[in-house]
Amino acid sequence: MKLPIKFSIILVTTISLFVTLAVVFATEYYVNRQTLTESTLELNYSNAQKLSTLTNDTFILMRESLQANHANVLENWDDPEELTSILKTIQESNFNFNSVTIINDNGTGRANYPDMGLVGIYINTEGVKRGIEVKQDFISNPYIGTNSKLMLIISTALYQDGEYYGMLNGLVWLEEQNFLTRLLEQTYGDDSTLATVYDNEGHYIYHPRKEWIGSKVFENQATSDLAQDQAGKSIIEDRTGAVFYAGYDKVEESDWGIISMTPEEIALAPAELSANRAILISLPFIVVAFLVLLGLILFITRPLNRLSQVDYSKPIYEVIQETQAIPSPYRESAAIKQMILSFAQNQQRLLGELESLAITDPLTGLVNRRRYAHMLELIHENQEPFGLVILDIDHFKSINDSYGHLVGDQVLIKLGELMKSSMPATSLPVRLGGEEFAFVIQGTTEDEVVAFAERFRQEVEHTNFPAPQTITVSIGVGYFDCTQCDLETFFSDVDTQLYKAKANGRNRIERVSFINGTKEFS
Repeated sequence: MKLPIKFSIILVTTISLFVTLAVVFATEYYVNRQTLTESTLELNYSNAQKLSTLTNDTFILMRESLQANHANVLENWDDPEELTSILKTIQESNFNFNSVTIINDNGTGRANYPDMGLVGIYINTEGVKRGIEVKQDFISNPYIGTNSKLMLIISTALYQDGEYYGMLNGLVWLEEQNFLTRLLEQTYGDDSTLATVYDNEGHYIYHPRKEWIGSKVFENQATSDLAQDQAGKSIIEDRTGAVFYAGYDKVEESDWGIISMTPEEIALAPAELSANRAILISLPFIVVAFLVLLGLILFITRPLNRLSQVDYSKPIYEVIQETQAIPSPYRESAAIKQMILSFAQNQQRLLGELESLAITDPLTGLVNRRRYAHMLELIHENQEPFGLVILDIDHFKSINDSYGHLVGDQVLIKLGELMKSSMPATSLPVRLGGEEFAFVIQGTTEDEVVAFAERFRQEVEHTNFPAPQTITVSIGVGYFDCTQCDLETFFSDVDTQLYKAKANGRNRIERVSFINGTKEFS
């Protein structure tokens, strides 16, 4: 027995609706996947370049710190106590060194601080042997020192009147807290982005897995490009098969390779979340559409059933009469056509939302971190002074925990509306993520930025939010008018002021300024 046509139409319609859901999910997911892939690769490339520059600058400063003490060391060459005092001053004034040593031209220790028992001892380590051999400034590859620690040295040669006296060395212990780990902590604040550093012979100097330090690097696109002195970005694997979105660059001073990378599952997690959200948005429309189509199918198949019962063996004029008596389904057909158009319009709306998501926070309607970063880049390129106000809702976690995330979202929405209504004419209000927001303010003075931040803090405190408690914000305020200052340090200091405001009791502002090479806190 063959099934009636209405069951076939219902089956086709049901399949079409599921396909539509799949298209919504796939469109949302793959558009966001592409955007996230590009932005993550670019972010890691930027991080690698920044870390490379910072590391290179640090090496230069470390070498200059040692060179600045050459004359003092040579003047007191025969005074062991004074040499130890000089090394103590170098080590305590330059936190980049774990230890500082002076080695004679024959490889024996002359002085060291902190004391490692090297004085009068012949030292046959890789770094010292190379220094005695080359008799010039250099940065060593990692090696095991006399204290059985994995280390490298920044070495400067000691000369007086053309005579070689030995070497003044700053030691960095790679498996303990050192300048490199401090630089990485400043750049990478969470587990979402990782970094590896390896020397010019391909051995890890730093790796999140400490047991890999000193081992040979795993060959992939990043290490292959860096071997050819090519910085860049690509998707790579490590020796465990884990996939990372990486950016990489070289340190000019030491020829080290630096790879900044984000695990694939972390980089693409927002794409799946966004696609699921799109499904939830579309599902009510799909359900309503299915019910409407089911009614239309039953109505349309009724005349089709009558047509199927016409006896086409009769004379042609009788068939015509009987057919003419069957109601025409044209109106219903037009309705189906309109329904299909409605589906297309719904798809267009969803795609439009995807494009908007690239630069707009969907909850508050403020611009997102991507637009924020682009604006700061333009300001910096134009060397324009600007103010930066970073604010964080106090005790926001307790709002979510006590009243639920729906109330928390309403608080975020209300704060976004307040930022839009209160912002100066030449400012950009931004949601950085979570409960953290910012204003980028151009064409203003430091006092005006601070005054605005204080007004906004008071305005928030006296605004009725959709939560059963008073909402306050802690604010870090910064003003930047310094062509020779480091912008990343400025961002870090403003963020530090925000956390200082929280530590000092919340609902307050703390500020920092970078003006004409001078940094001031208040």
